Amino acid sequence: MAGPVRERVTDADRRHFDFVQTLLRISDELTEEETANVKLFCLHLIPKGQAAQLRRAVDVFQKLMELDKIDQENLDFLREILERIGRQDLIQNVLRSFQPPDREIPENPELQPGTIQQGTNAEGTETTNTYMVVNGQMRMIQETLDHLRNRLATLSGTRSSQVKFRGYKKHKSILVHFSIPRKNTAVLRHMADHSDPRLVYMGVKSLQIDTEVPIKVQQEELLYDVKRQLPVDDIEVGCSTRTKHQRVPQSWTRLSALNLFSDALPLHLQAAASLEYQGFSYSLVRALVQKDRLREHQMRQAIQNLRNAEMDSNTLRQKAEVDSNTLRQKSEADSNTIMTLRSKLNITENRLKEALEMIAVLEEKLKQAQEYAEKAAKKVTSHVTEYRGEKPPGGWPQEYRGEKSPGGWSQEYRGEKPPGGWPQEYRGEKPPRDLSAQVEKADAATQIHLAGPVSSTGRPEDVGDKAGEDPTVKEEDKTVAMQDSGSESDGRVEILGTEAPEQERHTAGIEGAVHGSTGEVKQGVVTFGGEGTEPGKFRLPRGVVVSPSNEIFVADYGNRRIQVHSTEGVYLRHFPTVVPGTGDKDMRPRDVCMDGNGTLWVVGAGGSADHVVQYSTDGTAMAEFDLKNSYHYRGIAVDMRTNHILVTDADQGAVLVFRPDGFLVRTVRDPRGEMTRPWYVTVDGEGNILVSDWSRDSVYVYDESGKFLFQFGGWESGEGQLSNPAGICTDSSGHIIVVDTGNKRIQIFTRHGEFVRTVRTGFRPEGLAVGPKGQLVVTDWYKDTVTVFPNY
Repeated sequence: MAGPVRERVTDADRRHFDFVQTLLRISDELTEEETANVKLFCLHLIPKGQAAQLRRAVDVFQKLMELDKIDQENLDFLREILERIGRQDLIQNVLRSFQPPDREIPENPELQPGTIQQGTNAEGTETTNTYMVVNGQMRMIQETLDHLRNRLATLSGTRSSQVKFRGYKKHKSILVHFSIPRKNTAVLRHMADHSDPRLVYMGVKSLQIDTEVPIKVQQEELLYDVKRQLPVDDIEVGCSTRTKHQRVPQSWTRLSALNLFSDALPLHLQAAASLEYQGFSYSLVRALVQKDRLREHQMRQAIQNLRNAEMDSNTLRQKAEVDSNTLRQKSEADSNTIMTLRSKLNITENRLKEALEMIAVLEEKLKQAQEYAEKAAKKVTSHVTEYRGEKPPGGWPQEYRGEKSPGGWSQEYRGEKPPGGWPQEYRGEKPPRDLSAQVEKADAATQIHLAGPVSSTGRPEDVGDKAGEDPTVKEEDKTVAMQDSGSESDGRVEILGTEAPEQERHTAGIEGAVHGSTGEVKQGVVTFGGEGTEPGKFRLPRGVVVSPSNEIFVADYGNRRIQVHSTEGVYLRHFPTVVPGTGDKDMRPRDVCMDGNGTLWVVGAGGSADHVVQYSTDGTAMAEFDLKNSYHYRGIAVDMRTNHILVTDADQGAVLVFRPDGFLVRTVRDPRGEMTRPWYVTVDGEGNILVSDWSRDSVYVYDESGKFLFQFGGWESGEGQLSNPAGICTDSSGHIIVVDTGNKRIQIFTRHGEFVRTVRTGFRPEGLAVGPKGQLVVTDWYKDTVTVFPNY
């Protein structure tokens, strides 16, 4: 009797056939030019001589399989190449059909942790084998695998294409095997040692790297503490450990864990994860996702049609502008050179003038010292009795030389210090007291002028002393600033009319200005400045920016200059905001930003017009264009991807987008007409434009083409609500950071406008910037100070 018929074509064979068929379909769809581009992307893996022999794209794919860059379970490398050559359609129609989200991945029952040693990939990078025991998974599908791989890549700080899936094994829990670069395993080991909440939310029970001892991750029920009303950050939400007598709510789900990974997931995957956690079927989730993708495709097609029409209309206009722009650029290059030389000449003339004035003062003081010396010599000569070697008949006189006289020392005693101190007429060593103080102050002022790049002198009064200053200047400047901000800012009048307490000023004296220290450190928070005109002091500081080298540039509105400090509050230098080539000598700077080349762009108010000027970091004017004189304040930002300059215009209720040569590219407005008083502006990493509106108490978000996306905020003092928002910026995580001036705080939102947390400042903040090390730099134009928070 014949035995059972053995299946000749297994499921593994069929999976391999589908994999090869997928590669063949992609190869057939690529053109010759696209095939050449694929080879170009692989030159760092395949030598040029071998790549020339590979005629078809499928031959390149086969070579990548040999190099362990792609296999049936790891197609991220191929997906990234297709995305970079612009073939997203192949990713959507071919790759995703080969790896559908509901596909169940076969397990490897023979998988044993710690049996495979570390190795190297095709690029020569050392890799390690990472084994994770994941709790609560009953089966492994493609969607679950993608979630685990993407989250593991996020936690280890690497790309998902470098995280290779090697297999899994099911028991009560699932043992999953990945290989990742060795340099990225240290952070995973540290997270496992401390039972990081992100590993807990992934369901990881233990983590083993190569043949090391497995690290157990403490698994405890995590709940949100509803009794605590204080604002918390992302990781604290949902991470309070449950007590022994506290029961878990029946309706509790893992939705709160999504905020740990939501920013790294596409919108449809967020929706899918949310619905799946709530118990909806996968077919419903897939139908909703497909409908959303179809609507998104239709919207993108409509946007592309509009862009094509705009490009056709712009082509004719650009052709007409080519000749005129060529001549204009040549003339601008010559004028920029002349303006740069003129600016340097003005700075040199100012320094020379100050040096000559200081020399005249020192010469006059020297003349006075010589006169004092002559008078002292005459008086000493008239009072000294010449000793002849014998004791006089009437006893020793008061003018006895060399020993103590019977009646005590005389003030004219020569050679040692008399009991009553040095006389003013003393000759040869100590000058008069007032003259000494004046000469020392003159020397200190000379050091300030020689160290600083501009003609601004320090006053010789002590810390906080207002002697010699016009008490009305401060009030006039703040009244101008009040008018400049519009009629909606009536709530500031009472603050502007009161004087802040002396202990809150955090100022430094002239000695701090000379030695470079103008700050005060309190528990890691640095506050520096204070009202004044000398270096290191401010009058109405507005916008602020931090350079990659940790230099803080502050727009000192009332003093018509840009001041530069370190993040420790140490004064470095300052330069005047000169406006070259116009009728205005200088301007009052309102906001400042930095482009990708490390140069500054400053917007300010002049007498005849508003100006946008480009400066080097040492204050040399490089370029300039004019704007219509505005009654309101303006903000400025640079789009690092296009090098466009964005300036707010509250008169038009819009944001103006310029090229660096001053050519207006587009005007961004709210199509509903709700944005009326835009103030500060910034651009995030995706090119989206974010604008704070003082009068509407809201933040408006547009895409890079100026299309309105959404708004958030609204007047009130609750979480996520704003009162007179001012400065705005984004950090490296994509969070939106907004100054909430009326509520004396700074609020942090996700890139979608969702409230995250609040930072209390204790004062009315104005300008805002984030440093390269995560410092939060805030200006306070009411107290004329700048505060640096080391973290937030």
